[in-house]
Amino acid sequence: MKFYYTFIFLILYVAIQAQNGYSAPQAVGAPLQGGRIMDMNITSRAIDVSRFSGIAGTPFLSVDYKQAFVKTKTGEQFSNAWIKFSTYSNEILLENASQLVALTNVDSVSYVEQSDNHEKANIILKTGYPGIENKTPETIYQILAYRGDLQLLKYYQTKVELVKKMGMPDQKTFVTTPIYYIYRSGSNSIKRVKLNKGLLGELKDFPEASKKASDLSTNFREEKEVIRLLSSI
Repeated sequence: MKFYYTFIFLILYVAIQAQNGYSAPQAVGAPLQGGRIMDMNITSRAIDVSRFSGIAGTPFLSVDYKQAFVKTKTGEQFSNAWIKFSTYSNEILLENASQLVALTNVDSVSYVEQSDNHEKANIILKTGYPGIENKTPETIYQILAYRGDLQLLKYYQTKVELVKKMGMPDQKTFVTTPIYYIYRSGSNSIKRVKLNKGLLGELKDFPEASKKASDLSTNFREEKEVIRLLSSI
């Protein structure tokens, strides 16, 4: 049994390089274009990405645009949206006539990511979770895995830090730190967790989890191994 949400959408993998150094004008409900015509109208707001200039690293989960399935909170669904996920601003960005706008009413986004060794993974981004810490129901998380009413979520915390390099000028750099949460839909509750063996305590509803973790020699500090464990119980 697979424990990832499944979305039906047409996948065309086309890499479109990010465009920086301009201020996008207001664009609400406009047809979107991103190297391909996208026949959709969405609620969006203009953004200024010129502040990214001169900063090393990337504020995006992927530097390439991804053709994604997008569902809005008003129930509209689109399978041809070229998007980027900004982990710095926690927003879904779309290219509108070669300018970036932020989707303001997103419910969920799904696309396929292919690694250098040609392995494919379904990336699922979702809003609508209870508020916790400084996060709100508008906050976007990545769903890593789920089992029953339990979901393992990942929040990307991206900040700009001044990185000191020996013998070289200091460099402003995007630095991303993953933060993990367990969400239970039955109680509509969310809890911050760490990837360590203590995570087994969150799986007490699954008595086979401890034995399975032993059988798999699960390293709880490795995200992929925790996902594999959740997918096997």
